[in-house]
Amino acid sequence: MTEVLLEVRDFSVAYGSHLAVKGISIQVLENEIFAVVGPNGAGKSTLLSCIAGLLPPHSGAIRFAGMDVTHASVFRRRKLGIVLVPQEENIFPGMTVRENLEMGGVLLSSKEREERIDYVYQLFPRLKERRRQIANTLSGGERRMLAVGIGIVAAARLFLIDEPSVGLAPKLVTSLLESLRQLKEDTGRPIILCEQNIKVLNVADRILGMEAGEGKFCEDLESVDRERVKELYLGLHA
Repeated sequence: MTEVLLEVRDFSVAYGSHLAVKGISIQVLENEIFAVVGPNGAGKSTLLSCIAGLLPPHSGAIRFAGMDVTHASVFRRRKLGIVLVPQEENIFPGMTVRENLEMGGVLLSSKEREERIDYVYQLFPRLKERRRQIANTLSGGERRMLAVGIGIVAAARLFLIDEPSVGLAPKLVTSLLESLRQLKEDTGRPIILCEQNIKVLNVADRILGMEAGEGKFCEDLESVDRERVKELYLGLHA
């Protein structure tokens, strides 16, 4: 039986008097892509930020790998293996691609760090081609690959990836999402993926639909009404 790695119970987040996330409860299993879908302002990014520890909860609890991390610091969660890949500011812009990846493995032995960097290059061959290039000269898609790569080298146990398809060409969206699915299959590490592109339906195992801060459904991909998801929660761009 697949184990629960992350459990969020009755979780709410407030900005002042406004509840941005309202009583969300989810369980994320080992070896799955858990997609969070919904329109802009649904609370998707806020939920990820709270799981990563960047925002305090208004109420509720978070357990990770059997431990209560509701009030744990960002540093503590990061050491436990919770890695957030935000839309912006997710790389070291003045360093080369190679140096960025090395930063992810700064606490590892040189042998383990090299093994993880080699895997990143296999998963994202474009990064190997640009390993000596300064990160802020990369394309948007390459930067997202690099941000995920840093997390891989840093031995993430849970990836929180926010809107990776924003601003990317359709072919690159497909390639990036397929790489994330390959990452899950190779490592068994779960991924929580906030997304508005319909192509997320091609890689997700389960889907949480959010609207106005509330969870409207949480179902296996086989059970969910795909047309309803497309109509209500996802952009129509392919």
